[in-house]
Amino acid sequence: MISNKIIKTMIFSGMTFLFLIGFATTANASSQYLSKLSNDQYLETRQTIHTTNSYFKDLKITIPKGTIFQSGSLGKGVKTGKPYVTIDMNNLSWPLRKGIIQSKHGVTTTKYIWAKKSYFKKVSAPKYQSYHKDTFTGRIGGLVWQGNKSFPLKQQYKIENCFRVTDNGYLEYFTGYDYWVSKMPQPHSYAKVQKFIKKGNSSYFYTKTKVSGLPMIHVHKKGNDRYRLKVTKTDQHLATINPDANKKYDDSVTISIRYYVGGKKFYIPSQTIYP
Repeated sequence: MISNKIIKTMIFSGMTFLFLIGFATTANASSQYLSKLSNDQYLETRQTIHTTNSYFKDLKITIPKGTIFQSGSLGKGVKTGKPYVTIDMNNLSWPLRKGIIQSKHGVTTTKYIWAKKSYFKKVSAPKYQSYHKDTFTGRIGGLVWQGNKSFPLKQQYKIENCFRVTDNGYLEYFTGYDYWVSKMPQPHSYAKVQKFIKKGNSSYFYTKTKVSGLPMIHVHKKGNDRYRLKVTKTDQHLATINPDANKKYDDSVTISIRYYVGGKKFYIPSQTIYP
């Protein structure tokens, strides 16, 4: 006959075994997901992602393997507690964002995608985004506007020309760009950045095809780096005075940074100063 002491020992051992199995399962499950991300963290897809737009979920979106994007911080599922990411399609190249831009909805992000390590991996910020770094936020990339300096705020409903490099490495040039647009429209012309070189304050972008509208130089007859665009950041700061509603006083001053793109004047708004 088995004693009560032996029975208790067996029960305790069984419970310990089950606890260890549960702990190991939970630990194993958590290791399948990405850990906390910084606000400027970049991720790369390790496999093709099939998803939809957020909230409405009526638009199919395909993001190829090897796509780099800025993720932002992780969210957590309310019921599961599992981490997830969303992708802002505004920051990706035209062929990828086309569907969501042309849709009737104003939302440009994907639905929640579980932040599994089998889906994504952390990568360093792409070098081709280093043509501009915001002094205050530290964020890189962004729109570079064609012209002498920023328009006064009341006139910024005017359409302007500009260019940028997307998160996934496409040089895009826009004509007649609405300053206040919420969706990144179809570019006038675009091409994948095949090579990028940084020398001091100058950035050199190489593409296989010419981006129409940008002052690119044809440098090679063959290969992927046939055209080159030189972008130089200067130390020149330009002031734009913004008058108030009755135009009797100054409301603020917008400071722009001068860039030279292929020898032509461009700028990036830096900050707005209020009295």
